[in-house]
Amino acid sequence: MNKQSIQLTNEELKELQTPAFGYELIREVLIPTILGKDYSNMLYWAGKELARKYPLSSTEEVISFFENAGWGNLTVLSLNKNEMELELSGDLISLRLGKDNDCSFQLEAGFIAEQLQTINSYITETHEQIKKRAKKVIFTAKWDHKDKIESAPIVGKRSERK
Repeated sequence: MNKQSIQLTNEELKELQTPAFGYELIREVLIPTILGKDYSNMLYWAGKELARKYPLSSTEEVISFFENAGWGNLTVLSLNKNEMELELSGDLISLRLGKDNDCSFQLEAGFIAEQLQTINSYITETHEQIKKRAKKVIFTAKWDHKDKIESAPIVGKRSERK
């Protein structure tokens, strides 16, 4: 069975409702157990990899992806030439931040970093700032216009001779 045949699409899953308890078991118990002390850093890189598998072409699409994935409500707070500030909120975010234990939003930070890097063509890093009392997360994505990503040449393509 090939890998593509076992992956379900967003359209196939759209109408299903999954209890947040199952999501939280995987997110806050299983993944940290498997990954150990480096789990937060690894989630950042996993978020970047997810973004590569689901490339988006605009900030609006990133916002929609968050909603469709059940990650919360993502909104742009500010944008200038080298930085974008985004806010993540919602019921599940409030519940996660209401707990006494620490939770990580590095998966989301990595996803945002990679999507904005692809959209803007600048090396991008994203940092999270958890606002427990306000029950939201602020992401700050930063890039430098000196760190432009050049398109990679197409490998193996030969010029035609006449």
